[in-house]
Amino acid sequence: MKKTALPALFALHIAVFLFGAAGVLGKSLAVSSLMLVFGRTLFAALCLIPVLTYQRQLHFRDISKGVVLCGFLLAIHWLTFFASLNFAPVAFGLMGFASFPIFVALLEPWFFKDQRRARDAWAAIFVVVGMVVMVSATSWEDGALHALGLGILSGFSFALLAMVNRWQGSHIPAFKLAFLQNGVAAVLLLPLVLLTGDLAGNSAQTWSGLILLGAVFTALSHGLFMFSLRHLSTSFASIMTSLEPVYGMLLAYLFLRETPGMFELAGASIIMAATVYASYQHQAH
Repeated sequence: MKKTALPALFALHIAVFLFGAAGVLGKSLAVSSLMLVFGRTLFAALCLIPVLTYQRQLHFRDISKGVVLCGFLLAIHWLTFFASLNFAPVAFGLMGFASFPIFVALLEPWFFKDQRRARDAWAAIFVVVGMVVMVSATSWEDGALHALGLGILSGFSFALLAMVNRWQGSHIPAFKLAFLQNGVAAVLLLPLVLLTGDLAGNSAQTWSGLILLGAVFTALSHGLFMFSLRHLSTSFASIMTSLEPVYGMLLAYLFLRETPGMFELAGASIIMAATVYASYQHQAH
C-alpha cells in the first residue's frame, strides 16, 4: 500500500468506529428518528463553521446539484437507519447496512468506468454471507426483519452517497463537503420537523446528546471518511465500513447490555475475516 494511503486508512478506521458508535448513542436518545437525523445534521454543519472560517473556505460557491443530491441521500440514509433501531437491537440495523459493499461492488465500475476487482467482489460477498449468518436465527415474526429491510435501504442509499462523494471530493475539500451536505440535509428536513412538532419538549440532556452526535459522530466521522476516499477506492472503503456492525455490536453490549448470540458472533467473525482479506490484498497490490 502506498505511504500516502496509510493516513487515509487510519482515518477510515476511525470514521467506521464512530459510525458504529453513532447508532448506539442514537438509540439511547429519547427522540424520533426524524429529530435524531435533523439534530445531527444541523449540529454537524454548525460545528464545522469555525473550522471552515479558519481555513477561509466558508462560502457557498461550491453548492451544486451534486451537493444537493449528497444532502438528500444523507438524509435518506440516516432516516432509514435510525428507523431500523425502533424495531430491533442495534446489530440488526447495522447488519442491513452491511449490504453497502455489495452495492458498491456492483455500482462503482459502472459509475467510474473502473476495472472490476475480483478480490473486492469476493470480500463483498463474504460480508453479505456474514450478514445472513448474523440474522439467521431470527424468525419471520420478529421486528428484526423490518430492521434488516430498513438497514438494507440505508446501505443502498449510502452506497449511492459514497459514489457521489468520491466524485465531489475530487474538487471540494473533505470537511467543506461534510459541511455542505449536512447543511443541505438539515434544510431539507426542517419543514418536516416543524410540521411534526418534534422541536418542542426536548430536555437539555437530549440537546446535549444531539450536539455530541452531530459534532463528533457526524462532522468528524464524515470528514475523515470523505478524506479517505481521496486515496482509497470506494469498494475498498466500503468493505472496511463493514466493520461498523462489529463495532456497533460491541458498543451495544458494553453500553446497552444487548448481548450478541452465537450466530451474531459467527457472522461478525466472517465480516472481520473479509475485511482482513481485503486489507491484505490491497497491501499486496
